[in-house]
Amino acid sequence: MSVLRCAAAGVAFAGLYLLCAQAEVLAQDPAAAASTGSQLQPAAASPAAASAATDNSLVTPPGFVDPAQNKPRDTRPPPTATEIGALKELEREVGRFAKIGGSYRDTLDALLRREYLRKRYAQDLNYGRQVKAEEALEDKARLAAIELFEKFIAKYPSDPVYTPDAMFRLGELYFERDSILQQTALEAFMEARDKQLASGAGTEGLVEPTKDFNATIDLYRRVVRTFPNYTRLDGIYYLIGYCLNEMGNTNEARLAWLNLVCANHYHYTGEAPPSDLQDDAAAAAFAKEHPALGLEPKKEAATKYSDPYADCQPAVADSRFFAETWLRIGEYHFDYDFSQHGLNRSISAYNQVLMRPDDRNYNLALYKVAWAYYRASRYPEAMENFWKLVQWSDEERKRTGKGSELRSEAIQYLGIGFAYDDWNENQLPDPQEGQPTGIDRVQDVRLLPQDQPWTGEVFQRLGYVYFDEAKYPEAVKIWELALKRWPNDPQAPEIQNMIARAFTRHSEAEAAIAARSKLSNYAEGGDWWEANKDHPVEQRRAEELAEDALIGAAINHHQRAQQLRRTCVEQQDLDLCTQAQGEYALAAKAYRGYIERYPNNPQAYELQYNLADTLFWSQSYEEAAKEYAAVRDSNLDDTYLSTAARLVVESMKQLVDQQVKAGTLQMRTEPPPPAGAPPQVGAVSMPAPLQRLAAARETYLARVDEAHDTEHVRDSYFYNNTVLLYLYGFWDFARDRFLITYDTHCKGPKADETGQVAWFNLRNMAVTLGRSEEVRQLGKDLEVRQCTFTAEATAVAAVDCTKPENKDKPRCLAGADITNLRYRDAVDVFTRAEQASGDEQRKLFERAASELVKAVNDEPKHPQAPLALEKAAIALERTSRFESAARLYQRILDDVGPLKGATPEEQTQLDAILGNAYFRLGYNANRFFDYDRAVESYRVLADSERFAKSNAPSLVEAREGALINAAKILEYRQQYERAATYYKRASDALRDPNEKRAAAFRVAEMSVKLKQWAKAQREMQDFINRYKADPAAGELLVEAYSRIADSKRELKQPVDPALKDIVTAFSQSGQQPGSFAAERAAKAQFTLVDKTAADFDKFAISPGKPPTLKAYVDGVKAQIEAGAKQAKTKAESYNDIPPYRRPTWTIAAFVRQGRIYEILAKAVLNTPFVVPADLQQKMKGLPDYAKDDIKVQIEDAIRQLLDQQVRPIECLAVARYALASRAGRAGNIDDAYTRDANDRINAYGDERITECVAQAAATDPTFTAYQPGEFSRAPRGLNMDIAAGIAPPPVQGAR
Repeated sequence: MSVLRCAAAGVAFAGLYLLCAQAEVLAQDPAAAASTGSQLQPAAASPAAASAATDNSLVTPPGFVDPAQNKPRDTRPPPTATEIGALKELEREVGRFAKIGGSYRDTLDALLRREYLRKRYAQDLNYGRQVKAEEALEDKARLAAIELFEKFIAKYPSDPVYTPDAMFRLGELYFERDSILQQTALEAFMEARDKQLASGAGTEGLVEPTKDFNATIDLYRRVVRTFPNYTRLDGIYYLIGYCLNEMGNTNEARLAWLNLVCANHYHYTGEAPPSDLQDDAAAAAFAKEHPALGLEPKKEAATKYSDPYADCQPAVADSRFFAETWLRIGEYHFDYDFSQHGLNRSISAYNQVLMRPDDRNYNLALYKVAWAYYRASRYPEAMENFWKLVQWSDEERKRTGKGSELRSEAIQYLGIGFAYDDWNENQLPDPQEGQPTGIDRVQDVRLLPQDQPWTGEVFQRLGYVYFDEAKYPEAVKIWELALKRWPNDPQAPEIQNMIARAFTRHSEAEAAIAARSKLSNYAEGGDWWEANKDHPVEQRRAEELAEDALIGAAINHHQRAQQLRRTCVEQQDLDLCTQAQGEYALAAKAYRGYIERYPNNPQAYELQYNLADTLFWSQSYEEAAKEYAAVRDSNLDDTYLSTAARLVVESMKQLVDQQVKAGTLQMRTEPPPPAGAPPQVGAVSMPAPLQRLAAARETYLARVDEAHDTEHVRDSYFYNNTVLLYLYGFWDFARDRFLITYDTHCKGPKADETGQVAWFNLRNMAVTLGRSEEVRQLGKDLEVRQCTFTAEATAVAAVDCTKPENKDKPRCLAGADITNLRYRDAVDVFTRAEQASGDEQRKLFERAASELVKAVNDEPKHPQAPLALEKAAIALERTSRFESAARLYQRILDDVGPLKGATPEEQTQLDAILGNAYFRLGYNANRFFDYDRAVESYRVLADSERFAKSNAPSLVEAREGALINAAKILEYRQQYERAATYYKRASDALRDPNEKRAAAFRVAEMSVKLKQWAKAQREMQDFINRYKADPAAGELLVEAYSRIADSKRELKQPVDPALKDIVTAFSQSGQQPGSFAAERAAKAQFTLVDKTAADFDKFAISPGKPPTLKAYVDGVKAQIEAGAKQAKTKAESYNDIPPYRRPTWTIAAFVRQGRIYEILAKAVLNTPFVVPADLQQKMKGLPDYAKDDIKVQIEDAIRQLLDQQVRPIECLAVARYALASRAGRAGNIDDAYTRDANDRINAYGDERITECVAQAAATDPTFTAYQPGEFSRAPRGLNMDIAAGIAPPPVQGAR
């Protein structure tokens, strides 16, 4: 085979230089070139589809080209028939569950999510507004209340009953007001500070606002002075203290609180009393000013502490502030009292709370007093109170189900306290002075109960403290003691593991291994396991620890091997590499043993990967490849899928390299030469090691997608396998893969030289095999796709193909190829396409478009170029390639727009082509929702003077279409004012009277859509005046009157005259019943009638005070007759609605008629019975029971008569409701009227409905018999099936 190395485009990839063919080979027989039919599609999709162009008949294609060969192989035994049946049943159950549950869950999730987001958004908006409004109202109300209270107190300063309460509430309001003002000031300060810091200006000039509650304090001090016996004095003192404390006046706050809880010793009035800590005040101030001096031992002589709070009596017995006040007093001494006895005073204050075990602050007081003892270095007392808190918490949990949140901290500080080794605070460890160690103290029953359920926790926590302090021997000792005393504690496995960790930290490797081996004692079946069946979490943890101990050996060898290998690489020491290889082998052996013992362990997947890794680095590549493949194909996990798949390839490559190095494997560097006529390339057998390597690469490609290709090897694997196919003569397969490479790397983010080399090789193979049409397609594809072959380029760089040095560039080669091979006439193809039909026509149009464009590109100044471009665009439209057509129309605008015709006829033709291009651009843009572009194209066509002067029929028609299309698009885009402008122009310019009339109506309609109601009325009236004599405008005239009525309704103007106009317009329009115009008229007529009938809702019968029974009966009868006459008149007024034959309003009329009769019936039934005056006179003197009997008898007789009167009236109502319901069912109409009809008729029950429907059927044969349940309503949103044979009566002529 005669080939050239591409000097300019030779690309090295994977160690191989690919071949490029010289352009001269194209000088072949044109007939041979035309005989091939490649369209740049894969030539062979499977081994069986190999083309005859390459002779593979004697050589079996390599297995890796068959995708089925790259799927993971399952070596497990086949399932039994029973297992298969069970699996199928399980799959069916899962399928049913997934289908039902999944659909339900998805629907429910979507509904809930949408509803939640909707409500959340609405609530956020609503609550935000409400909160702001409420806060504003609250602030206003607060200030108003303050003003009222101040006026009251000023007017009644000394009232012993009301004034102190008013002052108490006023103080609270002062506090609320000042808190809000101070918070607002603080937020403003912080915002200003943040801005200055962000700008780099610092915080100079900013003063942080301070808290000021003096208004409250001063007022409450006045209460204390003026009303010393006020019932809420405890709250006064507490709030004074709270406000002072918030302002930083902690000592004065304490004194105020003491006046509350120790009133027999403290009397706070707000004056500046001397501190009861005067002797300590100077020391406290000095200590606060010079805190560093507090680190030195105190030199002053110790004085005996006398509890100042021992005999305190509260100002108010059983005050609810008692415990919290003592806690705050204790906090003061704890935090601010730096005197000799400050902590003792805090303990005394806390003990006041501890005297009340039932108080909610009891556990907090325990915690605080423990801490005070701890700070005072009184460790036994501290430990006692900490363990008392633990004890109290556990007892409280048993009693109430909830313990103390401070329990865990108490356990922690017990551990810390016992671990502290200087209890006498002499700077010497206690053991050095012969004192007990922490381990001794924790076992001392005087310091810690030894028989409580929580005692073991303290031992364990002490060990953790020692561990954290790096006192590993002590940690081991106390933990071993804990395990000995509590061997079945749930935390025993974890403690045993911590012992091993402590040994490891203390560099006692052998002891750590021995300790870790004891973890197996906690496995299933042992004493600990049986004792902890109620602790499944701890059991699972024990299993994990035992298993971790077993895998520890493998991990140790693995880590040792990795460390040796790193050192070997750093120091270039081959001995270390040999040692590392040995450690890897030991690790591999250990991993394999673990996997065999725990094949179902959740970590088995990762451990198998570690096994493969150790085999690889111990240079056992064959075994490594096998284990890596198992990880790659595992169904347990896919964490290492990509890495394992890549390392299978690397293991195979190491095997290939070993064979090449040993000389047992020879690799080809050139493809087999072609032979025969036409030329063919014969395939040669590919060695098995190369096929295994290639298969591993293909499996990687099949299993690892781009997102998980972290090493970015997919492209190189694919390309290297393609090269193998090329070098061993499997050109059909190589061609398919080169096409993929070329397609992937042509342009875009993955574009690179690989795509260019693939294109060269595709062309080289096509030229070598004499496939001229394939050469043509390669050139076309390169030209159409504008390949850059570099990710950095956004467009193809210009190439001057006239220069000799550029002749081998892809674009130049492609251009030359296309020029040499083109011999068909483009216009002829278009003509043939117009004469063809079906699929043949489509293909010819596609071909015509392509060749017409190429013809124009070759000779852009040809006189027929504009027409050729137009025909090409038309051809593309005929094949539904609208975007491509749009690009050609745009090209017409760019290229043809500037041209001037040499003659008027030529200019007219150019104008027509250009105008059509604008129209088609607008049309296609609208088709693909590019409305702005569509409007702009139509606007240019409609507004350009160039087109307005032309009389070409096609251009006039295009301009009319542009006007109306622009208006419709603008209306769709809700640009109603612009739309109105174009509709107005269209109504003036359009020649078709129907389109002209419709455009005029749309002008007025735009005002309606703009809600410009007054203007809409005027314009609709103008339309009516303009077209009222036009017989074809009937429907639009009715619609115009309807719009006028809508506008009047929006403007709160009288609507009835407009509604009457609608009815009149319909009657004069010639529109048929049932038409859209009839809908408007029916609605208007119904609205008018409905207003006149509405007053009947209040109809009732009132007998008054009849003198005689006859007068009562005659009066009621007269009112019933009057009501019946009125009801008949009202009901008949709705008879004008059905002739419009609009189902909705016919149904509404029936419902209204039924309602009128139902109101009449209810009024008759509800007629009150009044005893006439003459009957009352006759019953005088009768016993009450006799009077009642007479009344009941007479009223019962009257009720029976009334019921007889009512029954025919009710049947009238039932009949009308039945008509409405049946009509709704027949028309599938579900609205308020049909629902009302169904609800009302069902209220009468089946027996009454049957009777009434039968009466109606007796007078109207079209009234079908009632079927039970016929008028039942379906639940909202669902349909009910209509039984066969049920149909509504005709609407027309209904009574």
